[in-house]
Amino acid sequence: MPVLALDTSTDACTVALTGHPGPPYEITIPVRTGHAGSLLPVIDTLFSLSPYGMEDVDLIAVGVGPGSFTGIRIGIATARGLSMALKRPLAGVGTLDALACAALPCATQVMPVIDARKSEIFCRLYAPDGAPLTGPMNVRPEHLADLVTTRTLFIGNAVPLYREALSAVLGGNFLEGPEHLWYPRASVIGRIAAEQAARGAIEAAQPLYVRASDAVISLQKKNRKHNQER
Repeated sequence: MPVLALDTSTDACTVALTGHPGPPYEITIPVRTGHAGSLLPVIDTLFSLSPYGMEDVDLIAVGVGPGSFTGIRIGIATARGLSMALKRPLAGVGTLDALACAALPCATQVMPVIDARKSEIFCRLYAPDGAPLTGPMNVRPEHLADLVTTRTLFIGNAVPLYREALSAVLGGNFLEGPEHLWYPRASVIGRIAAEQAARGAIEAAQPLYVRASDAVISLQKKNRKHNQER
């Protein structure tokens, strides 16, 4: 089952074509000024490098976050547009799940950590076999002390940002993963989506934000202030 997979929930734009004989076709590039101008050209380049066309795709897959609010929206909107245009099913895959899956099998617990700005991270804890032990969370790194009580592999783009804080709080329980595990891989998202389809349990491509956006938080504060002044 050829799968076109993409993720734009972090500061990397990753696109892959999987499910065909041989290794996946995959492109991952850093993005500094937003995904809107990068995603479609990367998809076009991916197909230009492969012997396949859009009509050969059987399933569209997209990373649904958590991560950048704008990035998540761009990725899901693009995937929905492709799904409608090609009349192909669309599968959603959690970005934390994709990060964790890329690190398996593992001898320790795994915790993907994505930069959430505001000195916070998006994270989720997984058993060595990949089974989730918690739901997706939005926390400050120092608040993980009570949760991470055994040696745990940390991966994701928040690792280089918070390694000192995590090491100080967790000591020997903090194991830094290699750099190639710091960003989601579209090929992994495609593999997870194909497994969903094989089980007949495709996940809906709904954004997983974990916390409210800055705009929503600002509106809530204004509403509280207005109510207090009445």
